[in-house]
Amino acid sequence: MAEALRHYGPAVIAWVLLAYRVRKGLRGPPDPARDTVWLLLLGLSLSLTLLTPAVYLFVGRVTGIPNLARLLGHGSMLVVAWSARTFLWHLSHPASAARPLTRLHLAALALTFVVMCTLFAAADTPVDDVRFAARYAAAPWVLEYWIIYIAYLIPAFTSMAVLGRQYARMSTAPLLRVGLRLVTVGAYLAIGYHLHKAVAFAAERFSFSYPLTGNLLADGILPLLGHLLVLSGATLPAWGRLVNAPASLVWLGRYRTYQALRPLWRALYAASPHIALTPATPALLDLLTVRDLNLRLYRRVIEIRDGRLALAPYLDPDVAAAARAGAARTGLHGQALDAAAEAAALHAALRAKARGVLAVPDPVAQTPGGGDLDSDTAFLREVARAFHRLKTPASA
Repeated sequence: MAEALRHYGPAVIAWVLLAYRVRKGLRGPPDPARDTVWLLLLGLSLSLTLLTPAVYLFVGRVTGIPNLARLLGHGSMLVVAWSARTFLWHLSHPASAARPLTRLHLAALALTFVVMCTLFAAADTPVDDVRFAARYAAAPWVLEYWIIYIAYLIPAFTSMAVLGRQYARMSTAPLLRVGLRLVTVGAYLAIGYHLHKAVAFAAERFSFSYPLTGNLLADGILPLLGHLLVLSGATLPAWGRLVNAPASLVWLGRYRTYQALRPLWRALYAASPHIALTPATPALLDLLTVRDLNLRLYRRVIEIRDGRLALAPYLDPDVAAAARAGAARTGLHGQALDAAAEAAALHAALRAKARGVLAVPDPVAQTPGGGDLDSDTAFLREVARAFHRLKTPASA
C-alpha cells in the first residue's frame, strides 16, 4: 500500500490540483504568469503519470519502444522547469521584457530534448523496465543522456530557487509568499536529487563506490518531497483560501513574532521584573503557548517598551551613535539600521545598569520605533534579532 501511494499518490494529487487551478483560472482575464502555472502543473502531472509503473509499461507496450515513457516524462519535466522560470520572470518583468527570455529558453529546451532523443536512441536499453537506473546505469550513453538532461534542469531549478526566494521576501501577499518559499525548497530538493542520480550513474559506469546508490531516501523520498512542495507551492494561492490558509498564516506569523521577541523581553525582564504583568514562564512552556496569542503578543510589546523606559537612565546616546555608524558601514540602512543601533544601545544599557553606571541622557533623543502597534511590533522584532546576535549576558 505504501509503495502504491509513493508511486501513484503524487500523480493523482497533481491532476486534482491542475483541474482545480484550471477551473479557477477560467474565471479571470488572460494572464501570462497564471498561464505558465497551468503549464507547469500539466508538465508535472504528465511526468509523474508517465513514470508510474502501470503507465510506464503501457506506453512501452503500445508503442513498441522500450522505456519511451521515461524519455517523455523527462521531456515533461523540462517543460516544468521552463514554466517555473517563466512564471518568476513574469512576476518581476513586464511582458515585453519577459517574452524574449522565455523564447530563448524555449529554444534551449527544444535543443536539449532533441539531443536527449538522439542519446536515447543510441543507448542500448531493450527491456522496458520501470527500474531503469538499476538495470541500465552502466550502459553506454545513459550517463551522457542524464548529463544533457540536468544541464538544462539544474540551471533552471537554481534560477527558480534564487528568484523564488527573492520574490518571496518582496511579496506582500501571504499565500504567494509561502507558495514561493515552498517552490524554492522543492527546487533545491530537485537539484539535490538530479545531482545524486548523475553521480550514481557515473559510479556504475566507471566502477567507483557511491554509498547512496539505491538509497530509498535519495532515490524515492527526495524527488517525492520535491514534487509535492512544487505542486503545493505553485497552487497555494488558488486553494489556500479553501482551508482558511490566510488566517492560519497570520496566526503563525504572530506566533513566530511572539517567540522571536522572547530573548529581548527576557533580558529586559531580568533587569526590571516589575515590567511584567505575570512572572516569566520557562522557555519550553512559553514555546507551547498557543492560546490568547494576540493578547500575549500585545503584552510582550508593551512590556518591552516599559523595559526600555526603565533603562532610560542608563541609555548612553554616544553608544547609540557609535553603533549606528558601525552598522551603516556594513551596508545597513532604514529600519534595519535603526534596529541595530537600538539593540546595541539596549545591550550597553543593560550592562551599565548591572554595574550601576548612569549615563548622561540626551534630552532631545527620540525613541525609535513604529507609528502604530503593527509597525512597532515589526520594528521590535528586528531589534530582537539584532539583540540576540549580541548575546547579552543579562539575558536568560
